[in-house]
Amino acid sequence: MLVLFALAVVSVLVALVGALALGKYAFMHYFGLAYAGYSPWPATSTMVGIAITATVAMAWVSWMRIRELGQGGAVVMEWIGAREIAPDTTDLVHRRLNNIVQEMAIASSIPPPDVYLLAHEHGINAFVAGHGTTDAAICVTRGCLEKLTRDELQGVIAHEFSHIVHGDMRLNIRLIGLLAGVMFLATTGRSLIYGDFSSGKKDPTFYMLGQYSIGLILLCVGSIGHLAGRVVQAAVSRSREFLAGAAAVQFTRQTLGLVGALRKIQALSTGSALHGFDSSEVAHMLFGEGDRWSRLLATHPAVPVRIRALGMPYREQDIARIANAWKTTVPAADVNARHASIAGLVPSSPTMGGHAFDTIRTVETPRAATPQTVIASIGHATETAVQTAKRLISSVPARLLDAATTATGAQALILSLAVGIERGWRAAQLDGIEQHMGTATRTQVEALLDASTRLAPMARLPLLQLALPRLRRMSRAQGQTLVQALEALVHADGRIDLYEFCLVRLVRLHLAETAHPARARFAGPARLFDRRADFATLCAILAGRGGVDGDAARRIWQQAMDSTLPGHGLVHTVPPAWQSSLDALLQRLDALRPVDKELAVEGLATVVLADQRVTVEESELLRLICACLHCPLPPFLTAGDSRDHREPRPPSPAAEPDARKLDVSPLST
Repeated sequence: MLVLFALAVVSVLVALVGALALGKYAFMHYFGLAYAGYSPWPATSTMVGIAITATVAMAWVSWMRIRELGQGGAVVMEWIGAREIAPDTTDLVHRRLNNIVQEMAIASSIPPPDVYLLAHEHGINAFVAGHGTTDAAICVTRGCLEKLTRDELQGVIAHEFSHIVHGDMRLNIRLIGLLAGVMFLATTGRSLIYGDFSSGKKDPTFYMLGQYSIGLILLCVGSIGHLAGRVVQAAVSRSREFLAGAAAVQFTRQTLGLVGALRKIQALSTGSALHGFDSSEVAHMLFGEGDRWSRLLATHPAVPVRIRALGMPYREQDIARIANAWKTTVPAADVNARHASIAGLVPSSPTMGGHAFDTIRTVETPRAATPQTVIASIGHATETAVQTAKRLISSVPARLLDAATTATGAQALILSLAVGIERGWRAAQLDGIEQHMGTATRTQVEALLDASTRLAPMARLPLLQLALPRLRRMSRAQGQTLVQALEALVHADGRIDLYEFCLVRLVRLHLAETAHPARARFAGPARLFDRRADFATLCAILAGRGGVDGDAARRIWQQAMDSTLPGHGLVHTVPPAWQSSLDALLQRLDALRPVDKELAVEGLATVVLADQRVTVEESELLRLICACLHCPLPPFLTAGDSRDHREPRPPSPAAEPDARKLDVSPLST
């Protein structure tokens, strides 16, 4: 990408200097100055100065745009005039859209992005913007809601989620900033031509002629930059669109959903076109082409090519049938019917709607969880995970879901998830909440406690991730207060387990990345073998969970280390006070390369699956650790297994340790 960008800048500079040189040559000959002894060509120093000035101007524009984009995906949505859909909206159509986004977020184990709508765009299109999961925003058009069924919209949303989990958003948003400088001359020239320069005391005819001339030169030269920018966008976007399409099928296992959306883009007159704003800057981010360009400069492969790449045939008769059916629409008798759009519309001729294949659904064969299948699912939610997400959302009490839709409710919900189930400690924990957050927050937490403490283990992390985006509305001071209250909660009983530690770290990490989304780093250059001591410590802590005896924990640790890092040369040991060093340990492991992170997750999964069985608590603990390492791990157990096996811990400090508490005593080797 950098090479293409450099070539774009060079082409713009060459065109600018050449245009100005030819302009002076024509000017000198037109007025006869070339025959009076003056050189018709500009001096070399002048051309170099112009090139340097133009380079500095383009660099400054790009830097300013990148700096502006540092605030996150919401900035892009404001540019294009998209309207945010509130999480607690009462509009039925908007709630259906929110539900799909939440299901895909839970299935991929990331916080749901903010949802936006282009209410005046009738084309079928969507895109995501942001630097990472903490500032992501997803936008769909009105056409998506009016013309796509639930399966089709789910395929489109899954396509966009693939861009989120694979880090495409960060590249895309940086590309907007870089191309802003390349397209700067064209934008300036357009402003000079269409601006009003006739006011003032100067001769308006001569004044406007000069401005129009300069504007025309800049527009012509800038068009080369605009063309070069489209080439860069097309080069970056096309391959990633293929990958995202394939990943969307892995998300939903409903190829027909994504294919159905593509067929409607091809069939309907509105297609995927966007008319309410200049879509050139975000063209590489869109689900479909936002405007009409030649195939050479298109940022997306042709629709027939994309359909065939998904393993489905492209037939003109299917396209014609869909076009005829959707010429007119009527309200559906049953808004939940599979052939009805999200907005509750159906073709006036349903028999011609092209739904002959709707009854064909792929079924995912259940597979036993292994370390290999666990790491293969990172960033690739399966149909099982999507169905599990639906069941989890339906099983969560309404009061908890409602709390996750507001900033104050989300704070209370997160605090309630950290409150222990033992009533002997609850009074002290609630007093700590009141001390840090106030009486009103304590009252909110108490209202949620009955439901949150009975929550199934599999629903805890998803509910936490649903609440995290609402924390973006808090000030920095409020965020610090929330973290302090959480730390006081988990330390109220004098001990802290790995689950509690990771919960607090995940909230702290989210708040830090929300404050500076552009600075967030999701991987680094470190190698796992160089950080093997940290990895060994984490495996030892995880192996000693739930009161596992020393010999068994040592065997589990040895198995994981030998399979992940042969020749590691380490011995099994657990630091007596691992809580004080675990935060720095996780931070160092978070700086691993992506390939090394996968290897680390495989080792952690080996620990959890060492005894050939895994409880829901163990699977959710692994997912929570992976979330702290920026490795979103989808649910790999079904919701039917989500039984809460925790037993209350006696309030006495001298009592037997909780089954969730780890054996943190040092083990001999």
